Amino acid sequence: MQWDFWTLSPESAHQVTWLMGDRGIPRSWRYMNLYSGHTFMWVNAAGEKVWVRYHFITDQGHRESDAGRGRRSGSDGHRLPHS
Repeated sequence: MQWDFWTLSPESAHQVTWLMGDRGIPRSWRYMNLYSGHTFMWVNAAGEKVWVRYHFITDQGHRESDAGRGRRSGSDGHRLPHS
């Protein structure tokens, strides 16, 4: 049932390919792209409606944590490490 939802919705299928891809866990926020999950409607001074999505693309490139760094941080890759 879950796979039916993901495959019948292009937006969900795209998200799943990112989540289950081989890129790995980003080393920090600095090394990952960020996208808005929603589309926002802005209204300009003339009263015209404009649809906006945010895309923040990193200039530093993508850097992922390796398995050793993940173990040292105390994270299992699915949850934040305990502080």
